Amino acid sequence: MKDEGDFDQLLRALADPTRRRLFELLGRRPGLTTHQLAAQVPGMTRWGVMKHLGRLREAGLVQTFPEGRRRRHFREPGTLADLRRWLDGIQ
Repeated sequence: MKDEGDFDQLLRALADPTRRRLFELLGRRPGLTTHQLAAQVPGMTRWGVMKHLGRLREAGLVQTFPEGRRRRHFREPGTLADLRRWLDGIQ
């Protein structure tokens, strides 16, 4: 079980609408590159995407794998399971 600090970091990462959008996109299309993600978010540059992905990685929500000059991004499997259990336990 994650501790309260882990949940705080995870919730802070998902509090930003752009990060939620990127997280949702990676759920629908795992393995998108930074460039492909930037193209999916109007007005977002690759640098902006990289910054948001960094916060998602720090929270344990996203993995990034180098592929030559590109980086492919994937949602971390099972990262929301502990949060779901915690939320389900709140009455």
